[in-house]
Amino acid sequence: MIADSIYFRSHRCFKRDWAGFDSIKPINVIIGRNNTGKSHLLDLAAALCEGKLNGRGWRYLCRGVLDEASLKGVFREDTIRGALRENHWQSHGRHFLNVPVSWQIDENTDTADLSFLEKFDPTSPFGEQSTNARIAGILAAVKNVTHKLTGSVFRRLLADRDILPEMAETTLVLAPDGHGASNIIRRYIVTSNPRFPREIIQRDLLSALNSIFGNDGHFTEIQVKVHDDDTGGKPENAWEVFLGEEKKGLIPLSNSGSGLKTVFLVLLNLLVVPEIEKKPKSSFTFAFEELENNLHPALLRRLFQYLENYAVTEKAAIFLTTHSSTALDLFGVSKNAQIIHLTHDGESARATTVSAHFDHLGVISELGAKPSDLLQANGIIWVEGPSDCIYINRWLDLYTGSRLQEGRDYQCAFYGGSLLARTQFKSPKDAEEELVNLFRVNPNIVVVCDGDRTAKGARVKDRVRRIRAEVMKIPGAHIWVTEAREIENYVPGTVLAKAIGVADLPNPTQYEMFFPRKGSPGTSYVEARMNRKGIDKMDLAVLSVSQMDKPMMSARFEWEAQMKQIVERIDSWNR
Repeated sequence: MIADSIYFRSHRCFKRDWAGFDSIKPINVIIGRNNTGKSHLLDLAAALCEGKLNGRGWRYLCRGVLDEASLKGVFREDTIRGALRENHWQSHGRHFLNVPVSWQIDENTDTADLSFLEKFDPTSPFGEQSTNARIAGILAAVKNVTHKLTGSVFRRLLADRDILPEMAETTLVLAPDGHGASNIIRRYIVTSNPRFPREIIQRDLLSALNSIFGNDGHFTEIQVKVHDDDTGGKPENAWEVFLGEEKKGLIPLSNSGSGLKTVFLVLLNLLVVPEIEKKPKSSFTFAFEELENNLHPALLRRLFQYLENYAVTEKAAIFLTTHSSTALDLFGVSKNAQIIHLTHDGESARATTVSAHFDHLGVISELGAKPSDLLQANGIIWVEGPSDCIYINRWLDLYTGSRLQEGRDYQCAFYGGSLLARTQFKSPKDAEEELVNLFRVNPNIVVVCDGDRTAKGARVKDRVRRIRAEVMKIPGAHIWVTEAREIENYVPGTVLAKAIGVADLPNPTQYEMFFPRKGSPGTSYVEARMNRKGIDKMDLAVLSVSQMDKPMMSARFEWEAQMKQIVERIDSWNR
Protein backbone atom coordinates (compact mmCIF):
# COMPACT_ATOMS: atom_id res chain seq x y z
CA MET A 1 0.00 0.00 0.00
CA ILE A 2 1.24 3.46 -0.86
CA ALA A 3 0.69 6.28 1.64
CA ASP A 4 -0.47 9.54 0.05
CA SER A 5 0.68 11.64 3.02
CA ILE A 6 3.25 11.02 5.75
CA TYR A 7 4.10 13.19 8.75
CA PHE A 8 6.50 12.67 11.65
CA ARG A 9 7.39 14.01 15.08
CA SER A 10 9.85 13.31 17.93
CA HIS A 11 12.76 14.37 15.70
CA ARG A 12 14.87 17.33 16.76
CA CYS A 13 12.65 20.43 16.82
CA PHE A 14 9.50 18.54 15.73
CA LYS A 15 8.54 17.60 19.27
CA ARG A 16 4.81 18.18 19.48
CA ASP A 17 3.10 18.85 16.15
CA TRP A 18 3.02 16.54 13.14
CA ALA A 19 5.13 17.81 10.25
CA GLY A 20 5.60 16.35 6.81
CA PHE A 21 4.22 16.21 3.32
CA ASP A 22 0.58 16.21 2.24
CA SER A 23 1.88 15.13 -1.15
CA ILE A 24 5.05 15.27 -3.22
CA LYS A 25 5.25 17.59 -6.22
CA PRO A 26 8.07 18.01 -8.74
CA ILE A 27 9.26 21.06 -6.76
CA ASN A 28 8.82 21.19 -2.96
CA VAL A 29 9.89 24.51 -1.41
CA ILE A 30 10.51 24.62 2.35
CA ILE A 31 10.64 28.10 3.88
CA GLY A 32 10.97 29.40 7.42
CA ARG A 33 13.17 31.47 9.68
CA ASN A 34 16.57 30.21 10.76
CA ASN A 35 16.43 27.36 13.27
CA THR A 36 12.82 26.43 12.50
CA GLY A 37 13.77 22.99 11.21
CA LYS A 38 14.01 23.28 7.41
CA SER A 39 17.00 20.93 7.18
CA HIS A 40 15.46 18.52 9.68
CA LEU A 41 12.33 18.22 7.53
CA LEU A 42 14.61 17.01 4.74
CA ASP A 43 15.51 14.11 7.04
CA LEU A 44 11.94 12.85 6.60
CA ALA A 45 12.33 12.97 2.81
CA ALA A 46 15.55 10.98 3.13
CA ALA A 47 13.82 8.39 5.33
CA LEU A 48 10.96 8.04 2.85
CA CYS A 49 13.46 7.37 0.07
CA GLU A 50 15.07 4.63 2.17
CA GLY A 51 11.63 3.11 2.77
CA LYS A 52 12.35 2.37 6.44
CA LEU A 53 9.94 4.09 8.80
CA ASN A 54 11.64 2.76 11.93
CA GLY A 55 14.86 2.65 13.90
CA ARG A 56 15.03 6.40 14.55
CA GLY A 57 12.74 6.88 17.52
CA TRP A 58 10.28 8.84 15.38
CA ARG A 59 6.51 8.52 15.25
CA TYR A 60 4.61 8.71 11.97
CA LEU A 61 1.12 9.72 10.91
CA CYS A 62 0.14 8.24 7.56
CA ARG A 63 -2.82 8.64 5.25
CA GLY A 64 -3.69 6.58 2.24
CA VAL A 65 -6.34 4.58 0.39
CA LEU A 66 -6.67 0.84 1.04
CA ASP A 67 -5.85 -1.15 -2.08
CA GLU A 68 -6.68 -4.69 -3.13
CA ALA A 69 -3.17 -6.12 -2.83
CA SER A 70 -2.73 -4.95 0.76
CA LEU A 71 -6.19 -6.08 1.80
CA LYS A 72 -5.91 -9.52 0.22
CA GLY A 73 -2.64 -10.01 2.07
CA VAL A 74 -4.58 -10.19 5.35
CA PHE A 75 -8.15 -10.94 4.25
CA ARG A 76 -7.54 -14.09 2.21
CA GLU A 77 -10.01 -15.37 -0.34
CA ASP A 78 -9.46 -18.98 0.71
CA THR A 79 -9.96 -18.52 4.46
CA ILE A 80 -13.18 -19.12 6.46
CA ARG A 81 -12.36 -19.36 10.14
CA GLY A 82 -11.57 -17.44 13.31
CA ALA A 83 -13.12 -14.33 14.78
CA LEU A 84 -14.02 -12.83 11.42
CA ARG A 85 -16.36 -15.71 10.52
CA GLU A 86 -17.50 -16.23 6.95
CA ASN A 87 -15.13 -15.76 4.00
CA HIS A 88 -12.40 -13.29 4.99
CA TRP A 89 -12.34 -11.52 1.62
CA GLN A 90 -15.93 -11.69 0.43
CA SER A 91 -17.53 -10.91 3.78
CA HIS A 92 -14.93 -8.50 5.11
CA GLY A 93 -11.87 -7.39 3.15
CA ARG A 94 -13.57 -6.32 -0.08
CA HIS A 95 -15.77 -3.84 1.82
CA PHE A 96 -12.65 -1.78 2.65
CA LEU A 97 -11.44 -1.48 -0.94
CA ASN A 98 -10.63 2.18 -1.87
CA VAL A 99 -11.48 3.40 1.64
CA PRO A 100 -9.26 6.31 2.82
CA VAL A 101 -7.70 5.79 6.24
CA SER A 102 -5.17 7.36 8.58
CA TRP A 103 -3.01 5.57 11.14
CA GLN A 104 0.08 5.99 13.26
CA ILE A 105 3.35 4.07 13.42
CA ASP A 106 5.16 4.18 16.77
CA GLU A 107 8.85 3.95 17.61
CA ASN A 108 8.63 0.14 17.49
CA THR A 109 6.96 0.18 14.03
CA ASP A 110 3.66 -0.95 15.57
CA THR A 111 0.54 0.46 13.89
CA ALA A 112 -2.23 2.05 15.96
CA ASP A 113 -4.88 4.79 16.10
CA LEU A 114 -6.60 3.71 12.89
CA SER A 115 -9.19 6.19 11.62
CA PHE A 116 -11.59 5.78 8.72
CA LEU A 117 -12.04 8.98 6.75
CA GLU A 118 -15.15 10.17 4.95
CA LYS A 119 -17.33 8.67 7.72
CA PHE A 120 -16.82 5.04 6.69
CA ASP A 121 -18.30 2.52 9.16
CA PRO A 122 -16.04 -0.54 9.72
CA THR A 123 -18.56 -2.36 11.90
CA SER A 124 -18.99 -6.06 11.13
CA PRO A 125 -22.51 -7.58 10.98
CA PHE A 126 -21.12 -10.52 12.97
CA GLY A 127 -20.60 -8.63 16.21
CA GLU A 128 -17.93 -6.84 18.23
CA GLN A 129 -15.34 -9.64 18.10
CA SER A 130 -15.54 -9.72 14.32
CA THR A 131 -15.31 -5.91 14.13
CA ASN A 132 -12.16 -5.96 16.28
CA ALA A 133 -10.70 -8.60 13.99
CA ARG A 134 -11.44 -6.37 11.00
CA ILE A 135 -9.59 -3.44 12.63
CA ALA A 136 -6.63 -5.69 13.48
CA GLY A 137 -6.55 -6.85 9.85
CA ILE A 138 -6.50 -3.29 8.52
CA LEU A 139 -3.66 -2.36 10.92
CA ALA A 140 -1.74 -5.36 9.60
CA ALA A 141 -2.47 -4.33 6.00
CA VAL A 142 -0.96 -0.85 6.49
CA LYS A 143 2.07 -2.03 8.49
CA ASN A 144 4.37 -2.30 5.48
CA VAL A 145 3.35 0.97 3.89
CA THR A 146 5.45 2.50 1.13
CA HIS A 147 5.50 6.03 -0.26
CA LYS A 148 5.92 7.73 -3.60
CA LEU A 149 9.58 8.35 -2.72
CA THR A 150 10.28 4.81 -1.53
CA GLY A 151 13.28 3.38 -3.35
CA SER A 152 14.37 6.74 -4.72
CA VAL A 153 18.05 7.74 -4.44
CA PHE A 154 18.29 10.69 -2.06
CA ARG A 155 20.87 13.34 -3.00
CA ARG A 156 21.58 16.31 -0.73
CA LEU A 157 23.54 19.51 -1.30
CA LEU A 158 24.29 21.42 1.90
CA ALA A 159 24.22 25.19 2.33
CA ASP A 160 27.90 25.02 3.39
CA ARG A 161 29.50 23.75 0.15
CA ASP A 162 32.55 24.31 -2.03
CA ILE A 163 34.59 22.88 -4.92
CA LEU A 164 38.28 22.52 -4.08
CA PRO A 165 41.33 21.05 -5.88
CA GLU A 166 41.55 17.31 -5.14
CA MET A 167 43.88 14.37 -5.50
CA ALA A 168 43.06 11.83 -8.21
CA GLU A 169 40.97 8.85 -7.09
CA THR A 170 39.23 6.10 -9.03
CA THR A 171 36.24 6.12 -6.69
CA LEU A 172 33.70 8.74 -7.75
CA VAL A 173 31.59 10.07 -4.88
CA LEU A 174 30.00 13.53 -4.68
CA ALA A 175 29.53 14.45 -1.02
CA PRO A 176 26.77 16.80 0.22
CA ASP A 177 29.38 19.53 0.87
CA GLY A 178 30.82 19.31 -2.67
CA HIS A 179 33.82 17.15 -1.84
CA GLY A 180 34.61 14.86 -4.78
CA ALA A 181 33.40 17.29 -7.45
CA SER A 182 36.87 18.04 -8.90
CA ASN A 183 37.76 14.35 -8.99
CA ILE A 184 34.54 13.46 -10.84
CA ILE A 185 35.13 16.12 -13.49
CA ARG A 186 38.79 15.06 -13.83
CA ARG A 187 37.83 11.41 -14.38
CA TYR A 188 35.29 12.20 -17.09
CA ILE A 189 37.64 14.55 -18.95
CA VAL A 190 41.02 12.82 -18.88
CA THR A 191 40.35 9.07 -18.61
CA SER A 192 40.47 6.78 -21.62
CA ASN A 193 37.86 4.51 -20.03
CA PRO A 194 34.77 4.56 -22.29
CA ARG A 195 32.56 4.18 -19.20
CA PHE A 196 33.22 7.86 -18.50
CA PRO A 197 32.37 9.83 -21.69
CA ARG A 198 33.80 13.35 -21.63
CA GLU A 199 30.68 14.59 -23.47
CA ILE A 200 28.76 14.47 -20.18
CA ILE A 201 30.96 17.32 -18.95
CA GLN A 202 32.04 19.11 -22.11
CA ARG A 203 28.63 19.01 -23.79
CA ASP A 204 25.76 18.34 -21.37
CA LEU A 205 27.00 20.11 -18.25
CA LEU A 206 28.55 22.98 -20.23
CA SER A 207 25.34 23.54 -22.20
CA ALA A 208 23.25 23.59 -19.03
CA LEU A 209 25.71 25.97 -17.36
CA ASN A 210 25.45 28.42 -20.25
CA SER A 211 21.66 28.21 -20.38
CA ILE A 212 21.46 29.12 -16.69
CA PHE A 213 24.01 31.94 -16.84
CA GLY A 214 22.54 33.45 -20.01
CA ASN A 215 23.90 36.93 -20.53
CA ASP A 216 25.75 36.81 -17.19
CA GLY A 217 28.53 34.70 -18.69
CA HIS A 218 29.37 32.37 -21.55
CA PHE A 219 31.76 29.48 -20.99
CA THR A 220 33.53 27.82 -23.90
CA GLU A 221 35.00 24.75 -22.23
CA ILE A 222 35.52 22.90 -18.96
CA GLN A 223 39.02 21.57 -18.30
CA VAL A 224 41.12 20.23 -15.43
CA LYS A 225 44.78 20.88 -14.68
CA VAL A 226 47.12 19.26 -12.18
CA HIS A 227 49.23 21.35 -9.82
CA ASP A 228 52.63 19.67 -10.29
CA ASP A 229 54.28 21.80 -7.63
CA ASP A 230 53.11 23.50 -4.44
CA THR A 231 53.26 27.05 -5.78
CA GLY A 232 50.18 29.19 -5.38
CA GLY A 233 49.16 27.45 -2.18
CA LYS A 234 47.59 24.49 -4.01
CA PRO A 235 48.49 20.93 -2.88
CA GLU A 236 51.04 19.27 -5.14
CA ASN A 237 49.48 16.78 -7.59
CA ALA A 238 45.98 18.09 -6.84
CA TRP A 239 43.62 18.52 -9.80
CA GLU A 240 41.61 21.69 -10.24
CA VAL A 241 38.68 22.57 -12.49
CA PHE A 242 39.16 25.41 -15.00
CA LEU A 243 36.47 27.22 -17.00
CA GLY A 244 37.17 28.74 -20.38
CA GLU A 245 35.69 32.11 -21.33
CA GLU A 246 36.13 34.05 -24.55
CA LYS A 247 38.93 36.63 -24.31
CA LYS A 248 39.78 35.41 -20.79
CA GLY A 249 41.18 31.96 -21.40
CA LEU A 250 41.02 29.27 -18.72
CA ILE A 251 40.14 30.54 -15.26
CA PRO A 252 40.62 28.29 -12.18
CA LEU A 253 37.38 27.58 -10.34
CA SER A 254 39.08 28.59 -7.09
CA ASN A 255 39.20 32.16 -8.47
CA SER A 256 35.45 32.14 -9.17
CA GLY A 257 32.62 33.11 -6.85
CA SER A 258 30.66 30.67 -4.70
CA GLY A 259 27.58 31.29 -6.83
CA LEU A 260 29.22 29.70 -9.86
CA LYS A 261 30.34 26.76 -7.72
CA THR A 262 26.77 26.33 -6.47
CA VAL A 263 25.39 26.07 -10.01
CA PHE A 264 28.21 23.65 -10.88
CA LEU A 265 27.38 21.39 -7.92
CA VAL A 266 23.67 21.42 -8.73
CA LEU A 267 24.37 20.35 -12.31
CA LEU A 268 26.78 17.65 -11.19
CA ASN A 269 24.02 16.20 -9.03
CA LEU A 270 21.39 16.43 -11.75
CA LEU A 271 23.39 15.36 -14.81
CA VAL A 272 26.49 13.46 -13.77
CA VAL A 273 25.57 11.53 -10.62
CA PRO A 274 22.79 9.58 -12.41
CA GLU A 275 25.36 8.71 -15.07
CA ILE A 276 27.86 7.54 -12.43
CA GLU A 277 25.26 5.36 -10.73
CA LYS A 278 23.81 4.18 -14.05
CA LYS A 279 20.28 4.93 -12.92
CA PRO A 280 17.49 6.92 -14.61
CA LYS A 281 17.05 10.50 -13.44
CA SER A 282 13.47 9.69 -12.44
CA SER A 283 14.81 7.43 -9.67
CA PHE A 284 16.45 10.37 -7.83
CA THR A 285 15.20 12.78 -5.19
CA PHE A 286 17.32 15.93 -4.84
CA ALA A 287 17.47 18.22 -1.81
CA PHE A 288 19.23 21.57 -2.32
CA GLU A 289 19.73 23.88 0.65
CA GLU A 290 19.75 27.68 0.25
CA LEU A 291 20.83 27.91 -3.38
CA GLU A 292 20.30 31.66 -3.26
CA ASN A 293 23.55 32.25 -1.35
CA ASN A 294 25.71 34.62 -3.45
CA LEU A 295 23.53 34.32 -6.56
CA HIS A 296 22.09 37.36 -8.36
CA PRO A 297 18.25 37.23 -8.43
CA ALA A 298 18.16 37.04 -12.24
CA LEU A 299 20.64 34.14 -12.29
CA LEU A 300 18.80 32.48 -9.41
CA ARG A 301 15.51 32.74 -11.32
CA ARG A 302 17.03 30.96 -14.31
CA LEU A 303 18.47 28.27 -12.04
CA PHE A 304 15.06 27.71 -10.43
CA GLN A 305 13.40 27.60 -13.83
CA TYR A 306 15.96 25.01 -14.95
CA LEU A 307 15.18 22.93 -11.84
CA GLU A 308 11.45 23.03 -12.53
CA ASN A 309 11.92 22.01 -16.16
CA TYR A 310 14.26 19.21 -15.08
CA ALA A 311 11.88 17.90 -12.40
CA VAL A 312 8.91 17.86 -14.77
CA THR A 313 10.76 16.46 -17.78
CA GLU A 314 12.75 13.81 -15.91
CA LYS A 315 9.97 13.02 -13.40
CA ALA A 316 12.31 13.58 -10.47
CA ALA A 317 11.44 15.16 -7.11
CA ILE A 318 13.34 18.25 -5.94
CA PHE A 319 13.25 19.78 -2.44
CA LEU A 320 14.51 23.31 -1.79
CA THR A 321 15.09 25.07 1.51
CA THR A 322 15.18 28.81 0.97
CA HIS A 323 14.70 32.35 2.23
CA SER A 324 14.62 33.69 -1.31
CA SER A 325 11.75 35.89 -2.46
CA THR A 326 12.67 34.85 -6.00
CA ALA A 327 11.89 31.21 -5.17
CA LEU A 328 8.60 32.07 -3.50
CA ASP A 329 7.39 34.36 -6.28
CA LEU A 330 8.33 31.84 -8.98
CA PHE A 331 7.12 28.65 -7.33
CA GLY A 332 4.26 30.17 -5.33
CA VAL A 333 2.14 30.31 -8.48
CA SER A 334 3.49 27.20 -10.22
CA LYS A 335 1.23 24.19 -10.68
CA ASN A 336 4.35 22.02 -10.40
CA ALA A 337 5.34 23.26 -6.94
CA GLN A 338 4.19 23.43 -3.37
CA ILE A 339 5.41 25.62 -0.52
CA ILE A 340 5.80 24.24 2.99
CA HIS A 341 6.03 26.93 5.65
CA LEU A 342 7.84 26.11 8.92
CA THR A 343 7.26 28.08 12.11
CA HIS A 344 8.52 27.61 15.66
CA ASP A 345 6.77 28.73 18.85
CA GLY A 346 9.84 28.36 21.08
CA GLU A 347 9.01 24.78 22.05
CA SER A 348 8.20 22.91 18.86
CA ALA A 349 8.23 23.42 15.10
CA ARG A 350 5.22 22.99 12.86
CA ALA A 351 4.78 22.75 9.10
CA THR A 352 1.94 24.07 6.96
CA THR A 353 1.51 23.35 3.26
CA VAL A 354 0.45 26.58 1.60
CA SER A 355 0.52 25.85 -2.12
CA ALA A 356 -3.27 25.63 -2.28
CA HIS A 357 -3.62 29.34 -1.58
CA PHE A 358 -2.14 30.20 -4.95
CA ASP A 359 -4.35 27.91 -7.01
CA HIS A 360 -6.61 30.95 -7.48
CA LEU A 361 -3.85 32.78 -9.33
CA GLY A 362 -6.18 35.32 -10.94
CA VAL A 363 -7.53 36.49 -7.61
CA ILE A 364 -4.12 36.60 -5.97
CA SER A 365 -2.87 38.77 -8.84
CA GLU A 366 -5.85 41.07 -8.44
CA LEU A 367 -4.99 41.40 -4.77
CA GLY A 368 -1.66 42.88 -5.80
CA ALA A 369 0.20 40.49 -3.50
CA LYS A 370 3.34 38.51 -4.21
CA PRO A 371 3.88 35.14 -2.51
CA SER A 372 7.15 36.34 -0.96
CA ASP A 373 5.41 39.36 0.60
CA LEU A 374 2.85 37.11 2.24
CA LEU A 375 4.80 34.03 3.21
CA GLN A 376 7.95 35.65 4.58
CA ALA A 377 6.17 38.31 6.62
CA ASN A 378 5.93 37.93 10.39
CA GLY A 379 2.29 38.93 9.98
CA ILE A 380 0.03 40.66 7.49
CA ILE A 381 -2.20 43.73 7.76
CA TRP A 382 -4.85 43.27 5.07
CA VAL A 383 -6.16 46.62 3.79
CA GLU A 384 -8.45 47.57 0.91
CA GLY A 385 -5.87 49.30 -1.27
CA PRO A 386 -2.52 51.08 -1.51
CA SER A 387 -3.75 54.41 -0.11
CA ASP A 388 -4.95 52.63 3.04
CA CYS A 389 -1.48 51.13 3.37
CA ILE A 390 0.04 54.61 3.30
CA TYR A 391 -2.24 55.76 6.14
CA ILE A 392 -1.75 52.62 8.26
CA ASN A 393 2.03 52.75 7.93
CA ARG A 394 2.11 56.41 8.97
CA TRP A 395 -0.30 55.88 11.86
CA LEU A 396 1.75 52.99 13.23
CA ASP A 397 4.84 55.16 12.84
CA LEU A 398 3.20 57.95 14.86
CA TYR A 399 1.74 55.68 17.52
CA THR A 400 4.98 53.75 18.20
CA GLY A 401 7.50 56.55 17.68
CA SER A 402 8.87 54.86 14.53
CA ARG A 403 9.50 51.59 16.39
CA LEU A 404 7.64 49.39 13.88
CA GLN A 405 8.61 49.07 10.23
CA GLU A 406 6.80 47.50 7.31
CA GLY A 407 8.80 44.69 5.71
CA ARG A 408 10.54 43.93 9.00
CA ASP A 409 7.81 43.70 11.64
CA TYR A 410 4.75 43.29 9.42
CA GLN A 411 3.62 43.48 5.81
CA CYS A 412 0.65 45.30 4.29
CA ALA A 413 -1.27 43.48 1.57
CA PHE A 414 -4.34 44.49 -0.42
CA TYR A 415 -7.59 42.59 -0.71
CA GLY A 416 -9.13 45.07 -3.10
CA GLY A 417 -12.36 46.22 -1.48
CA SER A 418 -15.12 44.38 -3.31
CA LEU A 419 -12.75 41.41 -3.85
CA LEU A 420 -13.32 40.71 -0.16
CA ALA A 421 -16.40 38.82 -1.31
CA ARG A 422 -14.10 36.27 -2.99
CA THR A 423 -11.86 35.72 0.03
CA GLN A 424 -12.14 34.09 3.43
CA PHE A 425 -10.24 33.84 6.72
CA LYS A 426 -10.94 30.33 7.99
CA SER A 427 -9.14 27.33 9.40
CA PRO A 428 -8.34 24.75 6.69
CA LYS A 429 -11.01 22.30 7.87
CA ASP A 430 -13.74 24.97 7.63
CA ALA A 431 -12.59 26.62 4.40
CA GLU A 432 -14.78 26.75 1.31
CA GLU A 433 -13.26 25.48 -1.93
CA GLU A 434 -14.38 28.34 -4.15
CA LEU A 435 -12.93 31.14 -2.00
CA VAL A 436 -9.29 32.13 -1.55
CA ASN A 437 -8.34 31.39 2.06
CA LEU A 438 -6.12 34.29 3.10
CA PHE A 439 -5.78 32.90 6.62
CA ARG A 440 -3.68 29.96 5.43
CA VAL A 441 -1.35 32.26 3.49
CA ASN A 442 -0.20 33.58 6.87
CA PRO A 443 -2.14 32.96 10.11
CA ASN A 444 -0.89 36.19 11.78
CA ILE A 445 -3.41 38.73 10.52
CA VAL A 446 -5.02 42.11 11.08
CA VAL A 447 -7.83 43.09 8.71
CA VAL A 448 -8.85 46.72 8.15
CA CYS A 449 -12.24 47.36 6.48
CA ASP A 450 -14.14 50.55 5.74
CA GLY A 451 -17.38 50.47 7.70
CA ASP A 452 -19.18 52.41 4.92
CA ARG A 453 -21.83 53.34 7.47
CA THR A 454 -24.13 56.18 6.46
CA ALA A 455 -25.48 56.80 9.98
CA LYS A 456 -25.09 55.58 13.56
CA GLY A 457 -26.30 52.00 13.88
CA ALA A 458 -26.33 51.45 10.12
CA ARG A 459 -25.71 47.87 9.00
CA VAL A 460 -22.31 47.08 7.45
CA LYS A 461 -22.16 45.15 4.20
CA ASP A 462 -22.76 41.39 4.31
CA ARG A 463 -19.26 40.54 3.10
CA VAL A 464 -17.74 42.65 5.90
CA ARG A 465 -19.99 41.01 8.50
CA ARG A 466 -18.92 37.57 7.25
CA ILE A 467 -15.22 38.41 7.33
CA ARG A 468 -15.56 39.96 10.79
CA ALA A 469 -17.15 36.79 12.11
CA GLU A 470 -14.38 34.65 10.56
CA VAL A 471 -11.51 36.78 11.89
CA MET A 472 -12.97 36.94 15.40
CA LYS A 473 -12.72 33.13 15.60
CA ILE A 474 -8.96 33.18 14.90
CA PRO A 475 -6.82 33.30 18.09
CA GLY A 476 -4.63 36.40 18.12
CA ALA A 477 -6.19 37.97 15.00
CA HIS A 478 -7.86 41.38 14.89
CA ILE A 479 -10.25 43.18 12.58
CA TRP A 480 -10.91 46.91 12.49
CA VAL A 481 -14.19 47.79 10.83
CA THR A 482 -14.00 51.56 10.89
CA GLU A 483 -16.63 53.35 12.92
CA ALA A 484 -16.19 56.26 10.55
CA ARG A 485 -17.39 55.81 7.00
CA GLU A 486 -13.95 55.49 5.34
CA ILE A 487 -10.28 55.68 6.26
CA GLU A 488 -10.13 59.23 4.88
CA ASN A 489 -12.76 60.36 7.40
CA TYR A 490 -10.08 60.04 10.10
CA VAL A 491 -7.80 62.58 8.44
CA PRO A 492 -8.14 66.00 10.22
CA GLY A 493 -9.29 69.00 8.21
CA THR A 494 -6.09 70.93 8.96
CA VAL A 495 -4.09 68.11 7.36
CA LEU A 496 -6.33 67.99 4.30
CA ALA A 497 -6.06 71.76 3.90
CA LYS A 498 -2.25 71.66 3.87
CA ALA A 499 -2.30 68.70 1.50
CA ILE A 500 -4.25 70.58 -1.18
CA GLY A 501 -2.84 74.05 -0.42
CA VAL A 502 -5.87 75.89 1.01
CA ALA A 503 -6.20 78.00 4.15
CA ASP A 504 -8.57 75.82 6.17
CA LEU A 505 -10.97 72.88 5.96
CA PRO A 506 -13.38 71.43 8.52
CA ASN A 507 -12.87 67.93 9.91
CA PRO A 508 -14.72 65.26 7.93
CA THR A 509 -17.67 64.05 9.99
CA GLN A 510 -18.05 60.43 11.00
CA TYR A 511 -20.59 59.33 8.37
CA GLU A 512 -19.89 61.90 5.66
CA MET A 513 -19.30 60.52 2.17
CA PHE A 514 -15.71 61.51 1.36
CA PHE A 515 -15.27 60.84 -2.37
CA PRO A 516 -17.71 61.76 -5.15
CA ARG A 517 -20.20 59.11 -6.29
CA LYS A 518 -22.36 59.11 -9.38
CA GLY A 519 -25.60 58.62 -7.50
CA SER A 520 -25.04 61.58 -5.17
CA PRO A 521 -23.49 64.46 -7.12
CA GLY A 522 -22.13 67.42 -5.13
CA THR A 523 -22.64 65.87 -1.68
CA SER A 524 -19.20 64.42 -0.96
CA TYR A 525 -16.55 66.07 1.22
CA VAL A 526 -14.28 66.50 -1.82
CA GLU A 527 -17.01 68.36 -3.71
CA ALA A 528 -18.75 70.27 -0.94
CA ARG A 529 -15.74 71.13 1.27
CA MET A 530 -12.74 71.05 -1.05
CA ASN A 531 -14.66 72.51 -4.00
CA ARG A 532 -13.23 69.89 -6.35
CA LYS A 533 -14.85 67.51 -8.79
CA GLY A 534 -12.50 64.74 -7.73
CA ILE A 535 -9.12 63.89 -6.24
CA ASP A 536 -6.69 61.00 -6.57
CA LYS A 537 -6.68 58.77 -3.47
CA MET A 538 -2.98 58.01 -3.63
CA ASP A 539 -1.96 61.62 -4.17
CA LEU A 540 -4.11 62.72 -1.23
CA ALA A 541 -2.63 60.04 1.05
CA VAL A 542 0.97 60.86 0.14
CA LEU A 543 0.43 64.61 0.63
CA SER A 544 -1.48 64.14 3.90
CA VAL A 545 0.61 61.77 5.98
CA SER A 546 3.59 64.10 6.32
CA GLN A 547 1.31 66.72 7.95
CA MET A 548 0.00 64.41 10.70
CA ASP A 549 1.06 64.07 14.33
CA LYS A 550 -0.08 61.77 17.12
CA PRO A 551 -2.14 64.24 19.21
CA MET A 552 -4.37 65.27 16.29
CA MET A 553 -4.93 61.65 15.27
CA SER A 554 -5.70 60.54 18.83
CA ALA A 555 -8.67 62.88 18.76
CA ARG A 556 -10.21 61.19 15.72
CA PHE A 557 -12.97 58.74 16.69
CA GLU A 558 -11.62 55.30 17.83
CA TRP A 559 -8.21 55.78 16.18
CA GLU A 560 -6.10 55.46 19.33
CA ALA A 561 -7.90 52.36 20.62
CA GLN A 562 -7.48 50.62 17.28
CA MET A 563 -3.81 51.53 16.98
CA LYS A 564 -3.25 50.06 20.44
CA GLN A 565 -4.91 46.79 19.36
CA ILE A 566 -2.98 46.55 16.10
CA VAL A 567 0.39 47.30 17.73
CA GLU A 568 -0.24 44.61 20.36
CA ARG A 569 -0.86 42.08 17.57
CA ILE A 570 2.29 43.08 15.67
CA ASP A 571 4.38 42.85 18.83
CA SER A 572 3.05 39.34 19.47
CA TRP A 573 4.14 38.29 15.96
CA ASN A 574 7.70 39.44 16.62
CA ARG A 575 8.34 37.95 20.05
